[in-house]
Amino acid sequence: MINVIITCTLVILIAMFGLLKTIWGGFIYFALSALVVLFVYWLIILIKSYIITFHKNIDERYKIYCANIVNSSSITLQEIESKNQIYFNQFKKSLRKEKLLEIAKMLLVASLLVICVGLFFSGKLI
Repeated sequence: MINVIITCTLVILIAMFGLLKTIWGGFIYFALSALVVLFVYWLIILIKSYIITFHKNIDERYKIYCANIVNSSSITLQEIESKNQIYFNQFKKSLRKEKLLEIAKMLLVASLLVICVGLFFSGKLI
């Protein structure tokens, strides 16, 4: 909920400063600054989410993966525990697509951030 509030507030500030640039051209720098803050905020949120999801909760997610295997097939939990390394490797492979998607999101936000910072320091906005 806090992410929505912060994002909406920054988007409103960006729009307001964008509209006020007709009064004074310097308002575009305020809009760009708010946009940079928005991108930095979301980059931090995405990085924290990635770390928590794929590094800290890995054991819990593996247990859920094993429970899904037991529920969807005739394999028992004892069989999974006896071949733990094989199933853990399959679990890691199943996370690749999800990891790549999260990394792509972070790269997109980071590239937009670099573009905004480049525009901000180029001084060619007005």
